[in-house]
Amino acid sequence: MTTSATNSAPDEWDDLLNHLRHVREQVQQHGPLPDHEKAEAMDAFHRGLALLENQVRDIRGNLKGSSGKW
Repeated sequence: MTTSATNSAPDEWDDLLNHLRHVREQVQQHGPLPDHEKAEAMDAFHRGLALLENQVRDIRGNLKGSSGKW
């Protein structure tokens, strides 16, 4: 059983990772980010963490032992 949130997760992961890779390249080439770009990078990082936490929660919710409980 998948939800629309889990269906869009691969695209969201790709977008987040591509954004963070772009930020990394920019920092390597041009040095530290301006404050507004730092905020955008932090936001992308936090969205990635939230997505990961949601996926772990979903996985844990679907794990059950033979008794139906974990």
